[in-house]
Amino acid sequence: MKRLLSIILLCAVWGSANLYAQAYDGSTDKKIFLGATMVGDKFGIELQNDDGINDLLSYGGRLIFLFSKDAENLDDFDRWASAFSKFDIAAFLRFHFSESLKLSERADPYLGLDISLKALGAHAGFKYNFSETLGIYVQAGHSFSGSFWPASPDNSYEGFGYNRFAKKTSISVGLTINIFSDSMGGYR
Repeated sequence: MKRLLSIILLCAVWGSANLYAQAYDGSTDKKIFLGATMVGDKFGIELQNDDGINDLLSYGGRLIFLFSKDAENLDDFDRWASAFSKFDIAAFLRFHFSESLKLSERADPYLGLDISLKALGAHAGFKYNFSETLGIYVQAGHSFSGSFWPASPDNSYEGFGYNRFAKKTSISVGLTINIFSDSMGGYR
């Protein structure tokens, strides 16, 4: 039943969408991504911005906060350290393939390289726009090592030096919002 409702909803959105929506506009593209993420076994939220450089490249930033219950009876420093271990801020460079693969203007597969406060990694994703301003994305990534904070061994103390992001796989889904394009008045 859930699958049938999802298919019906997808068809309704697809049918009512603007026929000229673009998932990636090149140098004029500026998008915000807002979504849910799983890093390892921890659930959280993320906010990204993506600014186009040309038809193939974009750059941006990503802020992630993970929800995780803290142990009871923590002193002030341990509470602060636990909160610090739950967030990460990253910069990325993305390579977009919709133009080179001659895909629909609504679809945009991409690959990216990440450097964050706590990890170095890569990601792959796919964006699909329903209208001039609104779309969805799905993204999978993996961090290969720690960056400024080394990867924490499993079952280690979750204090200030604990790294929840290094050597972890992440999955994200959410909305994309186009915040600027020189073609906002009339997409090609």
